Amino acid sequence: MKEKNKIVVFIAVMVVLFIALFVYAKPGKTENKKLDVIENQSLDISALKASETFYDFGTISMKNGDVSKTFKVTNGANTDILIPSLTTSCMCTKAYFIESDGRKKGPFGMPGMGVVPKLNKTIKTGESADVEVVYDPNAHGPAGVGKIDRFVYLEDANGNKIQFEIKANVTP
Repeated sequence: MKEKNKIVVFIAVMVVLFIALFVYAKPGKTENKKLDVIENQSLDISALKASETFYDFGTISMKNGDVSKTFKVTNGANTDILIPSLTTSCMCTKAYFIESDGRKKGPFGMPGMGVVPKLNKTIKTGESADVEVVYDPNAHGPAGVGKIDRFVYLEDANGNKIQFEIKANVTP
């Protein structure tokens, strides 16, 4: 009987230690705060600027199909900026990179949902490019009805990101 009590006490102590570690370490919250600080610093450091990074489509209907919004990005640096990466936060959202001469590259999507090609485009000093964001309200089927919030990330070679955000209220 004493051996059984020792095992029970040992398990109870381990559970308490695990809970204490989880409560006091708060790995998710600490990591998210660090990432927020890093992302905010990146947005401030980057020479890539966008006059607009948020767009709300309002109420859209699944029966009307895709909606899109184009965001303009400008290189305010005194050097050219290489952009290796353009990605989205969800498979229902695609992004296209449109150069100043009108050439369009894409679609770029969500990492892990098929192959997302590298962008590897350069925005020259003082020039601009467009990022077209296309949202497909039918991508999630009937479960996709309601409010959505999606993101597109344009990342330069130094890891600095511009985050574009779209919102909508999807109806059947």
